[in-house]
Amino acid sequence: MMTLAALLVLASTTAPDEVVVYPDRAQVTRVTPVSCGSRTALVFEGVPPAAVADSFRARMSEGTVDGLRAELVRQEKVFGDKADALEKKLEQLTDDGRALDDQLARTESQRALATRLREVAEQGLAKELAAEKPDVKTWQAALDTPLATTLAMAKQAAELQARRRDLNRAIDEVRRQLEEVRVGAQRQSFRVEVLVTCPQGRSAQLSLTYLVGGASWTPAYEARAAEAARSVDFSTFATVTQVTGEDWSGVRLSLSTAVPSQNATPPTMNKLLVGATERPPEKKVLTRRDEYVESASIASGSVSGGKDNGLVAKAQGLSVQLQVPDPAKVPGDGAPVRLFVGETKLSAAFELRVMPKLYPVAFRVAEVSNTGAWPLLPGRVDAFRSTGLVGRYELERVAQGAPFALTFGIDDTIRVKRTIDEELKNDTGLFNSKKRFTYGYTFDLANYGKAPVELSVADHLPVPEVNDIEVALTEKTTAGAQVNKASGVATWKVALKPQEKKRVVFSFRVDVPTSYEMGGL
Repeated sequence: MMTLAALLVLASTTAPDEVVVYPDRAQVTRVTPVSCGSRTALVFEGVPPAAVADSFRARMSEGTVDGLRAELVRQEKVFGDKADALEKKLEQLTDDGRALDDQLARTESQRALATRLREVAEQGLAKELAAEKPDVKTWQAALDTPLATTLAMAKQAAELQARRRDLNRAIDEVRRQLEEVRVGAQRQSFRVEVLVTCPQGRSAQLSLTYLVGGASWTPAYEARAAEAARSVDFSTFATVTQVTGEDWSGVRLSLSTAVPSQNATPPTMNKLLVGATERPPEKKVLTRRDEYVESASIASGSVSGGKDNGLVAKAQGLSVQLQVPDPAKVPGDGAPVRLFVGETKLSAAFELRVMPKLYPVAFRVAEVSNTGAWPLLPGRVDAFRSTGLVGRYELERVAQGAPFALTFGIDDTIRVKRTIDEELKNDTGLFNSKKRFTYGYTFDLANYGKAPVELSVADHLPVPEVNDIEVALTEKTTAGAQVNKASGVATWKVALKPQEKKRVVFSFRVDVPTSYEMGGL
């Protein structure tokens, strides 16, 4: 236990020096120098109440940490000097207001006196005009003097009233600030006392770290296509927000992909029981089930290379920490701040991808691999070409080294039309043991641009889940189709010269045993 009476206590109100932001919280580090030679107690004051009470840790660059105590205290001492200064200022402004009021009262009194003198002069002038030889000049001077005095006092009164209004606004502002300071004095903050020892004549640094809630970050990306160089400049940004009430100004900021709140305890394997209940035989029913199938494939061309520019990543086991290259400033009031993290140059294979069944347009797509130093978290991508921003969409999580696709808008020079030739035509198979369904589609493609292009045209075949259902292309299908057996996607590479048109025919059959109920197909 600390005995502070025999120690040199150094008050330290240092601001945060380093912050690691997690998706749901942050770890803050404050650093202060220590003059070695005797056991010393250093005090960190003003640590925000958002700090987790049991998360305080201290570490010495040289020497030992002998003890640490953290307690919530009111901030009366911190705000005491501010409150005294504001109270003195309010008192001075109030005195200035009284002086202005007195001066304004004298001005109004002089104006009232001048008005009465003018009335007396007007009465005397009326009598003088009734005489045989009136002295008009003498009474005219008697009228001009009080009139000039009345006008001068009216001008002075207007100026004094304007000064009073300005003074009232200043008084209201000081009262507001004083009220904020008084409320702030009642707020709580952590006061952390750290007892340290280090060798005589040496210097050391004490680091205090703690976790705070109310902080988070989300990634955002910019993808800029460089088609001539067959690459994509992929920039990573982070939007950081925090409501701890403490500003992070000029801190070394890192971003972690770890989520500390998640339970890291592996699950327990429970006993698995198998039972059986006798049931009457069921008749097989043919059903249609549409599913989203994600297939990982690497496009033709070199996509293995990647170069980071300014992106510093540190492996932390299952997570990664990204170092923001420049000192960061993040206010503690929840205002979002966008920070540049780094840029990676990704080798890319560009193609014009057409999926007539879904959209009658051609998408410009770049197949790349995440050759950066960290897995890409879900976030928004802004896609740019030489013409500017061409798209904005969400990117799902991409593991390090995994392939993924970036879309760079629609090519307006390509026209696509899909025509249904036949669907659900039932034919009887050999010996009536099977029923056959045939499907046929025509894709009309046209290039109205000034340059030749190659289209990647795709549609999908049904993928059977049972062995006695057969799916195959028919002889009507245009040659050159490449079929992915896992996803069932059939792809044609179609080269089009400027102003050229071509047609692709896609036809396939599905053979189903007659013992199956068709389920409405």
